Amino acid sequence: MLTPVFWITQDDDSLLIRIRAPHGNLAELDYDHGEYMFVFTCPPYFLRLHFKQMVEEYGSGNGKVEWNSDEGEFHIRVPKIHKSEHFTNLDMITELLNPSTAAQPHGRALVEEIEENSEEEEDVEDSEGNEFLIDQEIPSTEEPKSDTEIKKFGYGFGWTKIGIIERLRGEIGNLVDIQNPEDVEILMRLEEMTKTDWEAFDEGRYLADTLEPEEELLSLVSAPFSMSQFLEITEEDRMKLKDLRKTKISKIWATNEEIGISLLDILYGYLYDQRVNQWESNCESGWTVAKLSPSLSYFVKFGSVKECVISSIRRSICYPLYRNLCLSLRILEDLLQILSSAHPTTVILHILCDIHRIFIDSGDFRYILNDLFITDYIFWIQTDDSEDVVRGIQKELEDVVAGIQKADVGWDLEILETEAKMQATTLDSDDDEMPQNN
Repeated sequence: MLTPVFWITQDDDSLLIRIRAPHGNLAELDYDHGEYMFVFTCPPYFLRLHFKQMVEEYGSGNGKVEWNSDEGEFHIRVPKIHKSEHFTNLDMITELLNPSTAAQPHGRALVEEIEENSEEEEDVEDSEGNEFLIDQEIPSTEEPKSDTEIKKFGYGFGWTKIGIIERLRGEIGNLVDIQNPEDVEILMRLEEMTKTDWEAFDEGRYLADTLEPEEELLSLVSAPFSMSQFLEITEEDRMKLKDLRKTKISKIWATNEEIGISLLDILYGYLYDQRVNQWESNCESGWTVAKLSPSLSYFVKFGSVKECVISSIRRSICYPLYRNLCLSLRILEDLLQILSSAHPTTVILHILCDIHRIFIDSGDFRYILNDLFITDYIFWIQTDDSEDVVRGIQKELEDVVAGIQKADVGWDLEILETEAKMQATTLDSDDDEMPQNN
C-alpha cells in the first residue's frame, strides 16, 4: 500500500484533511476516526494518522468527505471533540504517521540496525523510558563497537555512530575534514579543528573582502532576509517525510542541548549558502553547507552556543568564496530570525528537508551526511520537546550575538585590519609626494 501525500488545516470545530490519491479506487474508499486516530483506505493508498488531541468518533454526523476529481484529492472534515482546541504539530508529517510517546532521546547512545527488508516500525526507549523512532540507512561496521568506544570516538547524530568513515575512507575521499575520527576523541576534535582553521586562514583574502569588498558582496550583506520561503512545509518536503525509512537509535551519548547546538552550526552553513546565492541552491551548495558546519566537517561536540558560533564564524572566513566578518555576523542574524519565528521547528524541518535534498543532488558521497546526521535530525526536530530546546538555544544565541567581538574570533583581526589600513595610507601618501613628470 502507498502512503499518500496529505495536508491538514484546522478551524475551531474541525480538522480538514486533504489527501492526494489520484489513482485511488473510489469503490473501495473507507475511512474512520475517533479519539486520537484517523484511518483512510482507498487502494492502493493507506493512511493512518495519530493526533495529540481527540477527534469525534466516525458516524457522529458532523464529518464530511468530498472528492475533488480535478486535483485527485479527497477533502475529509473530521470534527474535534473539544471545540476551539488547537491541534499541535499538524506539519510534523513523520510524527503524525509514526508517533513517539516522548520527545527526545538522550542519555546513552548506541546504533542498532533493523534488517533491511523489515517494514515494522520499532519503538526505542531512552534512559528515561521514552520511546523514539529514528531513520537511518548507514552501513553497519564490520564488528560491533563497545559502548566505551562509541562514547569516546562516536560521531553523527548524538555521536552515536562509529566505523562508517573508517570503512568507506577509500571511496569517499575528503568528504569530511577530519581524516581519522575513529582515532580522535570527541573531546579533542574542537582543538584539532581550531588548529586546522587557524592555519587555513588567508590574511590577504580576508583583508581584500574586508577593506575593499566587491559591490556584490556589499549587496549580499545588506540584502533583507527572505523569511517567507522557510515558513511552510512544501509538497516536496511532504513526499520526503512520508517515505523516510525507520530504524532506531537505542542509546545516545549526548544531552538534548548538545544535539540542539550541533544543529545550530548545520543551520549556519545552510543560511550562509542561501544568502550568498540569493536564496537559491547551486552545484556548490553541498560543499558550502558541509564545509562551514563544524558538526558535519569535523564531528565536533560543543559545550556552549558561543563556542559553536565562534567556530562557525571562523570557518566562514577561512574557506568559502566571500570571507567577510560582516557577512558572517549577518548570517547569525538570519539564524536568530529562524529560531525566533512563531513555529521554529516547522521552519527548521523545512530547512533540514532542503539540506537532505542538497546532499543527495550535490554528489561526492554527501548523501552519507544524510545518513550520519540529517535524517536523524529530521525525526528529532518533530519530537515533542525539540521546540523547548530550540527556544532555549535561541535565548543563548541572542546574548551571544549582542556581545560578540572581533577578538573572540581570533587572529587579532582588529590589529590586522588596522595595520593594513595604515600601510595603505602610507602608500597613498608616498604616491602623492612623488614628483610628476611633465
